[in-house]
Amino acid sequence: MGAGLGRRVAVGAAVMLSTVALLSGCSRAIDGDAVKAGAGPRNNSAQESYPNLLKECDVLTSDVLAKTVDADPLNIQSTFVGAVCRWQALNSGGALVDITRFWFEQGSLDNERSVAKQLNYEVENRSVAGVASIVMRANDPNGACGVASDAVGVVGWWVNPQAPGIDACAQALKLMEQTLQTSA
Repeated sequence: MGAGLGRRVAVGAAVMLSTVALLSGCSRAIDGDAVKAGAGPRNNSAQESYPNLLKECDVLTSDVLAKTVDADPLNIQSTFVGAVCRWQALNSGGALVDITRFWFEQGSLDNERSVAKQLNYEVENRSVAGVASIVMRANDPNGACGVASDAVGVVGWWVNPQAPGIDACAQALKLMEQTLQTSA
């Protein structure tokens, strides 16, 4: 029994050393002060300027999203909710359409333009509902298109059809127009 006890002690020591090494290897000090989520600087003018933005992923109902991408409201589902909101819809032609919305309060239209150019997207300056915006066309055979607007940070919509033949830019522009409406 001595060998069995020795083996258990050795295994136990190895597990403990591995745990200590893992914990110390994954921890590090970061400069700054801890801040409760949501306690950081907020762009409070958002509520006055664009009250719909504060509705986050619910800014447009799934019925409105479905209608905009030519889908049955029963054939759309939310696939992610966060700083970026995602939906997937099955349009009337039987093609899947991915829809993405983002709003970064501390973001900028210049940053979105810069990233789009780095990705070799075609970028067009545009005004949407009187707001400085850009339309971004990806080099995608299915015609993915996004619109970003300078609205208290930067807000954007991407429509990414999974088959060709859809005017994704018209759909993304329509979603942005509805988002920038000034009535809550």
